[in-house]
This record gives sequence, C-alpha cells and structure tokens, in this order.
Amino acid sequence: MRILYVINGFDPGGAEHGLLTLIEHGAFEGHNLRVLALCRGRGGLADRVVENLGSERVHFVTSCERLTIQACVAGFFRIFVEALSLRPEKIVLSLKQANLVGRLAAMILPHITCVTFEHIAEYRARRFQGVYGPLLRLLSWRVDEIWADCAETLNESRRYFSPRRRVGHVIPLFVADRTGPCKGDYALGSPLRLAAAGRLVARKNVALMVDTIASLRAIGVDALLSIYGDGPEKKAIEDLIVERNLQERVTLHGYRADWKEQAVTADIFLNVSDTEGFCIVVAEAMLAGLPVIAVDVGGIRDYGRANGNMLKLALADIDGARTAILRLMGDSSFRERLGRQARTDMLREYEEEELAKRMAVALAEESRAKYQPYRASS
Repeated sequence: MRILYVINGFDPGGAEHGLLTLIEHGAFEGHNLRVLALCRGRGGLADRVVENLGSERVHFVTSCERLTIQACVAGFFRIFVEALSLRPEKIVLSLKQANLVGRLAAMILPHITCVTFEHIAEYRARRFQGVYGPLLRLLSWRVDEIWADCAETLNESRRYFSPRRRVGHVIPLFVADRTGPCKGDYALGSPLRLAAAGRLVARKNVALMVDTIASLRAIGVDALLSIYGDGPEKKAIEDLIVERNLQERVTLHGYRADWKEQAVTADIFLNVSDTEGFCIVVAEAMLAGLPVIAVDVGGIRDYGRANGNMLKLALADIDGARTAILRLMGDSSFRERLGRQARTDMLREYEEEELAKRMAVALAEESRAKYQPYRASS
C-alpha cells in the first residue's frame, strides 16, 4: 500500500517521536511510506527519521524549526504534489494543523482514504483554542478512518467528528525495549528523589508538582524533583520555583533523549496531567521499573492497574499527590512491588509483535472501505 503520512514537524515529543517508533519497529514494512512534514522541528528527531527512511521518502515543506501559518498554506499545495507523485491509497494526518491542512486537501482527492491519527482526547492550544475543535469537526466528514494511541483517545475524540460510519483502530506509539535502563535498587534516597518528564504545557500541571514539593517540605519531608522536558510553560515554572524558594530542590533539565538513564535512580516517578493520550513517559517510567504515581487519564487507564503496577490519582491535586508520595515512602516492599510489576507488565503487553499486528489490521485492504460501521479494533 502507498501511504502519505502528513505531520506538523519533528519536535521531540509524543506523537512526533511516535512516528519514529512505528518506523523503527517495522510497522510499515511491506508498504510504500512517504512522510511530509510541514516544518522540520527542533532537535535531531528529523534527522533520525531521515536516517531510517532515506531522504527520498521524507520531505519538508519548510526547514524552519517552528510551524507557521505560511508553512500550513504551502503544505496544502505540497500535498497535491506528493499525491501526484506517490499516488497514495491512504493519507494519514497526525496533529491538529496537519489535520486541518490534510483534510482540506483530501476534499479535492476523494479517491484517497483519509485517516486521522488522534493523540489526545481533548484539543488544546495556546492560540486559537476555540477554533480547532469546531473547524476540525466541520472538516471531519472527509475522514474515513480514525487511528488513536489509546482507547480513551479513540472514544473521547469522537465528539470532534460529525456522525458517520468509520473504522477505528487503537495503535499505541510505544514498544517495550528490554535493553533499556532498569531500576535495580529500591532503597529510599535521602532526600527523597522524585522524577517527572514531558512537555512543559499547561495540561501537564508541572506547577502543581512544584507546589507538591513545597507542601512536602512544609511537613518536614525533604524532597528533590527532577523534571525532564521543555515547552512554552518553562518561564512560568522557573518563576514559580523562585517564588517558592525551591531553586535547590526542583531542577528543570530541559529535553533529554536519555532522561530514563538519568531518572532511573529516582525513588518515585510522578505524573499529574489532567489530560493525556497514551502518555509515553509514564509507560517508559514503568518499563524502567520506577514506582509510578499518575492521574488516571488517557492510556494510563489501559496499562495502569491501581495498587498493582502503579498508584493512581483520581484528580490532579496537591493533597492527593502528597498522600500518595507519603504512602510509597512509608512502605518499601510496596514501592518495590509496584516498580517490578510495572516493568513485567509493560514487557508483556507492548512487544514489537503486538504493534506489528495492530498495524497490519489497520493497513489491511478491507480496512479501506469507507463506510463500515464504527468500531475499535482490539
């Protein structure tokens, strides 16, 4: 099958890095895949994609690091050039802006099966927050299939689509690597060591984690928090750290491709996002054997078992996070059991073969039918 995969760009992150995961683990093996990025993005992720696919199969509308309106407009016309050259049977659209551009272009290419790849249950944006949802819903009549990174994303994102029969597939952008870092020592550190990772955006509630550290210190618990990630909220978080006088206790490391190697010595991994897709960083922390505390949202509902392989929070709040941290601090055997079981579960449930099977179903000839009843593949 000939596939044109359109994506915003290659900033280090979930959906962007997820495409590389699919490529590296042979998800498109046997198919003719071409990738069109509206911009190049920051960091070296774009280079890694090119190394895997070859420059003839990865094209950039612009070489800029950031996505612009001009790149989106140019991308609309570039899709026609790629379609004329490749003659794709499917066009896969990943992330909001690529979906807007791609769906508009697909209206003039009715013979191509249009697939949206959804990565989060709720559309959010720093700018044009009220525009994306209604506009994408308006254009959703052109979408023939929905791929999603977890079951909650598939189900919850349906409100952004007009009623119509569509095929749905759950395709997690994660494969468990047995050779990665693994926690071996569960002895509690002094001071307590906490780790967190992800984009510094509002829904990640990083400020809440900073305030949780302040709350712990207020009751006499000395704790360190290492945060791995970058994003638009960085300055606000830096200011909050200074305001709370936590410069020696909270460290922003920025984006680190090797964050797991750095974080594996932590006592606890903390994630307090109020909205998630699959949430790759929590899956990676579990794979590394870290005891995890996380809000029960997104893919965490699929792979997280309360008191089995993680501690779950019903809401993102300071009291709940502090209580969960204190519970793990006070029970070393429970802490170790969660970490070891988390690794076991991720290795079992997210093997390369499982990803290949899911992609094979999504790319099967019969899945191209445009008017099948809506269903989610298992």
